Amino acid sequence: MKKLKNFIIFTFITLLFLGFSSNKNPIFQKEAPFKIVEKSYFYYVSGKKSTNGFKIQLVGTYESRNLEFTTIYFHNRELKVVPNVHIDKFTLVGGYTTLIAEDILVDEIRLDGETTQKDNSDDIPFELKDDEAVIVYQINGRNYYYKVSDIEKLETVYYP
Repeated sequence: MKKLKNFIIFTFITLLFLGFSSNKNPIFQKEAPFKIVEKSYFYYVSGKKSTNGFKIQLVGTYESRNLEFTTIYFHNRELKVVPNVHIDKFTLVGGYTTLIAEDILVDEIRLDGETTQKDNSDDIPFELKDDEAVIVYQINGRNYYYKVSDIEKLETVYYP
């Protein structure tokens, strides 16, 4: 009886651990329930606002309605996206902006009057080339990862 009790406790703890453990190395999906048909990014520089940054745009088609896009990993950044969804087509846009003047980053941290800037690159769980991105999407609340390669770099845009 004691062996059965120990076995049940061991099984419960193991299942609990497996259920709540984080996946440090996500597995990429070879096939996704969508298809990317256009992929591009560009850098921009704004003289008036003294900002610069980049934007990435991915356009695709899908058949499944039970699909939610949450994040794009691109250029060592985790970019939150709000998808623009049409009947059978979607557009994902993500971007990152920094202030040029006095080298102040938009994502700086202020604590008790002292300013600490974040590291130049976020700690993301992927090693990506300049023309690669990872799309995080969810089906029934579970995260899936899809790598997009050969993203076209467009000309830098200069705003007045």
